[in-house]
Amino acid sequence: MLKDSPSFANSWLKERLKRHLSELGRLALPVVLTRVGVLGLGVVDTAMVGHYATDHLAWLNLANQSVVMFALVVGIGLMMGILIMTASAFGEENLEECGQVWRRTLPFTLLVGLGVVVVSWPAEFWLSAFGQNEDQAREAGKLIQILAIGLPANLLFVNCSMFLEGIKRAEIGFYLMFAANIVNVGLNYTLIYGYADVPELGAAGSAWASTGVRLFLAITAIAFIWFAPSIQKFGVRKPVQSRWRDWKDQRHIGYASAVSLAAEVIAFSAIAVFAGWLGTVPLAAHGVMYQALGLPIMISVGIGVATSVRVGIAFSRKDRIDTILAGLSGLILTMIVCISLAIVILVSPHALMKIFTADLNIIELIIPATLVFTIGMIFDGAQMVSAGMLRGLKETWWPTSLQTISFVGVMLPASYVLTFYFDRGFLGLMEGTLIGVFVSWILLSIRFIWLVRAEKIQYKSPV
Repeated sequence: MLKDSPSFANSWLKERLKRHLSELGRLALPVVLTRVGVLGLGVVDTAMVGHYATDHLAWLNLANQSVVMFALVVGIGLMMGILIMTASAFGEENLEECGQVWRRTLPFTLLVGLGVVVVSWPAEFWLSAFGQNEDQAREAGKLIQILAIGLPANLLFVNCSMFLEGIKRAEIGFYLMFAANIVNVGLNYTLIYGYADVPELGAAGSAWASTGVRLFLAITAIAFIWFAPSIQKFGVRKPVQSRWRDWKDQRHIGYASAVSLAAEVIAFSAIAVFAGWLGTVPLAAHGVMYQALGLPIMISVGIGVATSVRVGIAFSRKDRIDTILAGLSGLILTMIVCISLAIVILVSPHALMKIFTADLNIIELIIPATLVFTIGMIFDGAQMVSAGMLRGLKETWWPTSLQTISFVGVMLPASYVLTFYFDRGFLGLMEGTLIGVFVSWILLSIRFIWLVRAEKIQYKSPV
């Protein structure tokens, strides 16, 4: 049969797509499990504090969804160049450059971590400025200061996990995260409810537990990279040989990612603030809802990271077809996972919500919005993967601009107008979110299609 015949082309594409899905699944699984481990930390915090007291849950949600999330996500965005550059060097079999990427970013990570603490510390002022009442601003502000202490350690762990993901050793992050979840359960139980001679701290105990876990993760991740024999071939102990200006491309990826993530988190943090304006119960409900959505979102983040690696490797070979299939595989896998989990949520929403709280007022507020936020969850996962596809092409400011337009220019005003002008309350927040993530997915997808059709990605014949 001729190689240029339609049947051969179809067979070749099917086989290539099958291989991409298999490779993506193999790469994504440990990344996803690590992200699910991150989710596990938040689920335990929310569930334990939620069963402790509704007002404590509201304070913890406000702390995490406002200042802490903004500071942490911006910091993580600044680290994003580590993953892209490590994956690119690994794809080119330049192993020592992988180690150089990690080494030269350690001081940068610590500097970013210090900046995150400084920005987070006047938390009560920030919350008051955004219209929270005196009690909520004071109590959440205290929690933010406790959580801020652990943020530099969190960024160091992110630094290490991105390096490990770039060299296809993402399973290490999962093992460490699994251990961290065990530590977190013990610390939460002891500090929230009080045990033996330890005082009962409520939400503050959960915040201290999170800080302790972040220190544990940073220390163990750095120790593994430094001492593990299998990592030494990457030259992680070799001094940095590049100057500041020599790795500006890596920092520019981080700057663009930080702006992009900042735009997203500003919008989502503003929605948490809007929920706070509606009252304590809507604010607590907002926190429960996002934890319920955490599993599909974290899976999408993991698939997005793996997709960026797969797209980056194909792009480094200048293979247009493989680049398209790598991106398409990520989208297909994400849609399958998110739609499946959306069905599970829709079938048994009451049982799911009772994991986090026994307060019927919270559950009754969330249930009518279940369909809207599960559809939004599907498109949010898709837009996360689409952004990863563009970053695999070493795009910087385009995905940033498109996500900023979608989240700040579309989602935020839509949520505000639907909630307050059309008096749709909590449901309006979810409807505005759905609109924003859908617009983001469409814009990012159009950009990816335009790029892979451009001549800078050369075509290689399927032979």
